[in-house]
Amino acid sequence: MPRLTMMLAPPQVRRAARRRGVTKARLADELQTFVEVKPAPGRWKTAAHITTCVTLTVLALSFVLGPQLGLLGLTGTFLCTVSVKRTWRHRVTILACMTLAYVAALTIGVSVAGHAVLTTVALTAIAGVSVLLYHALVGDPPGPVFLTIGPAIGTYLPTVGVPGSRFLLAAGCGAVMSSVLSLALQYPQRHEPEDQAVDEAQEACDAYFESDPDGDFVETGRLRDTAYASIFSAAWALSAATGRRHPDPHWRELTKRLRRLHIEVVQRTAATRLPGAVIAVPVMAQARYLGRPPRRYLLRWGLSRSSLPALIARRAALAVLLTCVLAYALGVTHPYWAVMTTALLISLGGDRLTLTHRAAHRFVGTVVGVGLFFLVSLTHPSGWWVIVVALMCVYLLQWTVVRNYALGSMFITPMALLVASAGTAHKPIGELMLDRIFETALSCVICLFVLWAFGRRLPVLLVRRQFRRALRALERVLLLLADGEHNSERGVSARRDLVFEQLEAAHVLQIAQRDLPRVLGSWSELEASLGSATYVTLAACWTHDPLAHLDANAMASRLARLIHDLPPVSTQLVDATTIAASVDELLDVGGHGAAPRP
Repeated sequence: MPRLTMMLAPPQVRRAARRRGVTKARLADELQTFVEVKPAPGRWKTAAHITTCVTLTVLALSFVLGPQLGLLGLTGTFLCTVSVKRTWRHRVTILACMTLAYVAALTIGVSVAGHAVLTTVALTAIAGVSVLLYHALVGDPPGPVFLTIGPAIGTYLPTVGVPGSRFLLAAGCGAVMSSVLSLALQYPQRHEPEDQAVDEAQEACDAYFESDPDGDFVETGRLRDTAYASIFSAAWALSAATGRRHPDPHWRELTKRLRRLHIEVVQRTAATRLPGAVIAVPVMAQARYLGRPPRRYLLRWGLSRSSLPALIARRAALAVLLTCVLAYALGVTHPYWAVMTTALLISLGGDRLTLTHRAAHRFVGTVVGVGLFFLVSLTHPSGWWVIVVALMCVYLLQWTVVRNYALGSMFITPMALLVASAGTAHKPIGELMLDRIFETALSCVICLFVLWAFGRRLPVLLVRRQFRRALRALERVLLLLADGEHNSERGVSARRDLVFEQLEAAHVLQIAQRDLPRVLGSWSELEASLGSATYVTLAACWTHDPLAHLDANAMASRLARLIHDLPPVSTQLVDATTIAASVDELLDVGGHGAAPRP
């Protein structure tokens, strides 16, 4: 397989791969990843849920407004796929905001229809703003793609005879109805997300408890970090699942269960790194989990140029801009299809290799999907039969897309073509098929160009900035701990922010290491060291007399010096191993308790 992969690659690709240290085995792994069909147990339930919401919405719109508008309303129904794994209460807020944003974006789209310059500006702005805000505040798959796809179709349909107001009505009603139906169907199982989160925390904690404290230090640390991360993720889910008043008995039981796990993890951490420390169990048992940082905190960081949401937004806006400009320059009548493809490819967070696979999947799936559309067109479906075929594609899309994106794209394509051609005069089938393949290829090439030609060293910048934020968050907690303010409102908020920044550092590093595995490989050492210092400090905050076991003032002073000595954040690499050793020294400095006060 490795030899075959290298033989299939063009000579310039092989030379570039050798220059960058990419081995034959690595190329073979990427090829295997490309063709892999991943298992997705239980996905049929999600597919059935989404298809039910879409079907009921489209049927209702078809009976009230007619089959043509019912099919156009399918465009908005896919908002029900957003954040399907979030808690019910949190989804209410997310879907309400997404629906309002969708209707606003549609209004802009239909308003600029027929004007090439305004269409380009509007779609670029919508893509950039929606991606930035979504990834700063939510970040769940499938991302904000529908906030760009809807307006893209809205700029096209009025140019082929469909009144913009009718499309706005159909798509807007589709978004509202499918979101309401999704929430209604989720309500009987509304506790499932938090149940699953606590179950995952239980599994992670059990793995940590079963490990040998005197065994492999690296493996034990990894299990500890995973246990803590799962506890805090479950705490965020529980916090989002209910308000501050009158939580139901099931929520209380889950909270008690999670607190017990948290106490056991803290006790084991303290026994290992804070010998003799006594955990304040009554305080932990009554503590209120704050959940994720507030929206203003997330937005302030997300709007920073050095954040991951800002990077994704810049890529999306640039890709949509280039797509519109080049499509018009190459004589494409309207770039809606190319913009849809671009949004589907580049609106997600992820590393460049994963998104490259996604682009290749999209092209292959589109070619096959166009063939399926041709076969469907041979039967000359009309009216309700078009709706039936489109709804079949919806289920097959949702069932296959997480297994292999190429399989999902096979069904996205005929469904989208059926919707876009509903009640409109279009080109002959053969010409239409070639146009869609060409526009898909154009979009894929543009996305790959944006991914690989711009900001090749940006992963280094993202990692350095995020780890700097985590170090500063740790410094704030240490200072509050040294002042005895760790249980104050400021102290608890600082501890919450530290957890968030630590988990974000791990998330950003995971993405960046796939882009630059050799360059950023040593940063795993720093992640482990930072995790150890973070969780030992957080464990100390739950003890009766933390300063008797951890000299927080000395640690804060040493950490402040470490941060001060770091070079300015840039795309230049720093020695992560040296920084990791310095972070390890923090626990050595603070391991003997606070110095006696005069």
